Amino acid sequence: MKDTSFLNKYKYHFLVWSIFIAYELIMERFIGLRLSAVKEYIFAYSLGIFFFYFHAHILLTYAVNTKRAFFKYSIPLLILIELTAYLIISFFGEKYLYTLRDASYANEEPLSLKLLIITKVWRGTYFIGLSTAYYFFKRNLQQRQQIKRMRQQELKTILLEKEVKNELMLTQNAILRAQINPHFLINTLSYLYNETRRSAPKAADSILSLSDIMQYALSKEISSGQVKLENEISLLENFLLLHQAKQTYQVHLELSYTNDALTLHIIPLILMALTEIIIKYGQLDNPHQPAKLRINVDNSILYIQTAHYEVAGNQISFYDSGLKNIRTRLSMAYEEKVGFHYHRDSQNYFHTHIQLQF
Repeated sequence: MKDTSFLNKYKYHFLVWSIFIAYELIMERFIGLRLSAVKEYIFAYSLGIFFFYFHAHILLTYAVNTKRAFFKYSIPLLILIELTAYLIISFFGEKYLYTLRDASYANEEPLSLKLLIITKVWRGTYFIGLSTAYYFFKRNLQQRQQIKRMRQQELKTILLEKEVKNELMLTQNAILRAQINPHFLINTLSYLYNETRRSAPKAADSILSLSDIMQYALSKEISSGQVKLENEISLLENFLLLHQAKQTYQVHLELSYTNDALTLHIIPLILMALTEIIIKYGQLDNPHQPAKLRINVDNSILYIQTAHYEVAGNQISFYDSGLKNIRTRLSMAYEEKVGFHYHRDSQNYFHTHIQLQF
């Protein structure tokens, strides 16, 4: 798998080098030069290809991109050292291979030292020149791609800013609509309560509970992020009254708390979220299996516990959204000071536990 990926990644390199080598061999044959031994070609081209990539990916990459001025101004010297290394390795390598030639090359005279050095210097300069062109072509291509990515990112940023501005405008409009004289709604509920408390006392009680919920939702306390637990319990009691008014059966949900918990402050609507889970997934019409919500304080730790008998077929995954919301809000507000756990017992009761250190 890795070999396939390597070949696929560098397939154009293999293709170009194959064409380059084939071209040179054809030209040597065309102009009448006698072909050398295969091992000599392998050595010569392997050495040239090695210096090609060494020059582009190591020498130039480091010297051009380094912050050290010494290397930037020493590039000609580094190239001269590189060319000298190529000359030495090529000279001694081919000298050794020449001694291994078979009888078919016995009458062939070796090149003079001067001509051999000139040939190798030219060959080394040729590979280094190609490598330099390759490096700057690749660098230019990378810069173009980087500019393209930056422009795409800039476009995404502009689109995101527009989207945020649109959402902000929609939010501002929603806030304005929500602020259109909320007292008018509360006063209307008070009027309906007064008009119905004699003729329809149950409906009047529901209207009064709704009015209390609205006043609490619009209060400065709930918008501050911390509310008295006593007020949360009052909100919950009004909510349960409204829920009971809609049902044809008696809702069996036992709410209990200790007085020392009433003065504590917590983030708003946690009790409401727990109660909504009970109402949505609990079986509340059986007086022998009532749901329970208990609140107490012990050693500066607030305990909030719920339990409800589940409707048949419920799965814990059904609770994910509500439970995740509760966990996230508690974690953001209290971090390591809070613990939140839940489980289903063998009697098909679903339990939640909150422990908050004060």
